[in-house]
Amino acid sequence: MFRKFSFVLRFDKQKISAVSHEAQLERAERFLKGLGEIHPLLRDWYLQGGSREESLRKRINDDFESLREEARSNHNDDFPTKLQFSVWNGLDDPLKGGLAFHYNAHDLDSVASMRFEDGGALVAAIPDVKPVVIGIIQLAVELWPELDWCVLAPKDHYLRTKVFKDRQTAGWVGFCPKVLRTGDFPSADQLIDIPKRGTLIVSCPQVMDEGKRADVQRVAEIDIKLVELGYLPLFMN
Repeated sequence: MFRKFSFVLRFDKQKISAVSHEAQLERAERFLKGLGEIHPLLRDWYLQGGSREESLRKRINDDFESLREEARSNHNDDFPTKLQFSVWNGLDDPLKGGLAFHYNAHDLDSVASMRFEDGGALVAAIPDVKPVVIGIIQLAVELWPELDWCVLAPKDHYLRTKVFKDRQTAGWVGFCPKVLRTGDFPSADQLIDIPKRGTLIVSCPQVMDEGKRADVQRVAEIDIKLVELGYLPLFMN
């Protein structure tokens, strides 16, 4: 059975809007190339087309300038800070790892973020997915200092059942842009320091299951401590 996961890398909107579109696209190129070194499912990326066949002819690994042109074509003079594009890894079946990557940076009222749709494809297709998720987040936060929260969590938990409905969550794997102490988070399976950037939080040893009380309790205890420390941001920044 396919399990839906939200995999969101959230920007501080004011900070990312101060970065030129060209600089953001240069980072995106490095990120997408770096993903291929983390796992083969993340090696090839294609622009969206009118059909599957058309999309498969638009492999950006061969010509990243095509992605720049796509981003320019999406530009709207009414929203000058907005930069958005989407790519796809060429696989149709999410159970076999088929997913898309969406980039949406701006200073508008909605969330500005990068996200994988659906994050559950990684969970379904990669038996040992934890180091892959950790590698993706580490790569992202090294390239984008403007990221202020990252999380991979079961979608229903992320959107509806987390302990603080108006805030983010540590989820299964999360990034907090603060240095965290192990003693403050006894429920966490791992805290991984990212020098000069913050801390990766791994709540559960295995993939978080929102149907397991123990997993939900772990994440709740972590989120509560983050709120006590003033580190868990509002869902909408």
